[in-house]
Amino acid sequence: MNKRQEQQILDYYSTTDKYIRSRTHSNAHQTVFTKKSDKYQWLVLEQKSQCEVEVRQTDSHGTITARDNYELTRNLPKCVGMERLCEGANFQIPFNADEINLIYQFGEQNKAETCAHLSAILPQIKDSDTKQIVSGTLKKLNALSEETCAELTATTKRRKMNERDHSVMARLAKAKEQAKQPTVAEGKKHRTHSKGRGI
Repeated sequence: MNKRQEQQILDYYSTTDKYIRSRTHSNAHQTVFTKKSDKYQWLVLEQKSQCEVEVRQTDSHGTITARDNYELTRNLPKCVGMERLCEGANFQIPFNADEINLIYQFGEQNKAETCAHLSAILPQIKDSDTKQIVSGTLKKLNALSEETCAELTATTKRRKMNERDHSVMARLAKAKEQAKQPTVAEGKKHRTHSKGRGI
């Protein structure tokens, strides 16, 4: 994981109360970030393999509330799995790609508003598979604490917006590059012109 990838991941979890790199707790395998106001709130980036990173977030009691897995690509770390701590229980709730997309589209600043939005669209859905995804997402979100739900929504939105912006930038760069390249017809025309002048 290079510094740019590390910063991109860190930005997804940064709130008004910023994380600061901890030299004391970081080592060759993991980078630990703490919050100035709370020594128990950690964000740990652990390199699992050359192209895999696990991100763990702890609360003010040192309990792991979030566990996300990323694949390191050349351009952007790609989130391939998310888990959040179930309120009042000691297990993590996994969220799949469809559920994450729903949270991105309908997520609000608090749990009640997010769940209200999802509940409102539920009766309008005709497809049974989609209906199952929405009701499953609702059930999972209701099992989270207010704080964890708000963090999940904010992190998901920041990451998805970054992915979208990056995708737009990549497409623009590609289009710009293609505009510079002469087309096949232009290339032929140029070569014919050159031959004509040489005769």
